[in-house]
Amino acid sequence: MKAFRARTVIDHRTTVRDLAVWRVPVLLLALLGLVACGGDDPFRGSATVPNEVSEISMAAFSTGTVAPSALDLVSLRVVRPELQSTGTVNFQLALDVNASGTVSLLPVLALLSPPNGGTSVGLQRTAVAFDDITRAPVDGFTADSVLTTQRGEAVFFLVQAGVCTFGEPFYGKLVVEGVNTETRRLIVRILINRNCGFRDLTIGLPRN
Repeated sequence: MKAFRARTVIDHRTTVRDLAVWRVPVLLLALLGLVACGGDDPFRGSATVPNEVSEISMAAFSTGTVAPSALDLVSLRVVRPELQSTGTVNFQLALDVNASGTVSLLPVLALLSPPNGGTSVGLQRTAVAFDDITRAPVDGFTADSVLTTQRGEAVFFLVQAGVCTFGEPFYGKLVVEGVNTETRRLIVRILINRNCGFRDLTIGLPRN
């Protein structure tokens, strides 16, 4: 009887050990599967900045610096483009329009090379309407190159803002809603998720 009981205890402990050995890789596989499927990053904290849509009226970039004609995407405001005393510039993206109404999106590093560097901006067209977009893609962006678009065509963008601990970008979407080729002015709707690495592009506090 004693031998039988001892063997039972050993078998029970072996089962517990085996479960512990298998538990870690199974959990890791589950987490990897979650990330691969585009789910929430289990290691990311909660968002603190709610998403909101802004409507901006601005001048075309080629009109000069008299009127605000560039976008500071990090603080989400329209500015007069300037080279600052620090050797940096105060914007990341500008827009221009030609006589036929074609709009050019101009990342700062496609325009100039600031002495102390500039912020990288990636752009990507989408056939999805601005209001129907719920999430930014993880790839497919073209960095620091001019992209032409038309009124009503939505565009994804990402900004390497340089403010995130692990170098994550900010993701966003924009659409040119109005173009006046005579006055060289544009109306732009824009939403940027200013939570590091979060890709939700719907109004409110993002989940991921």
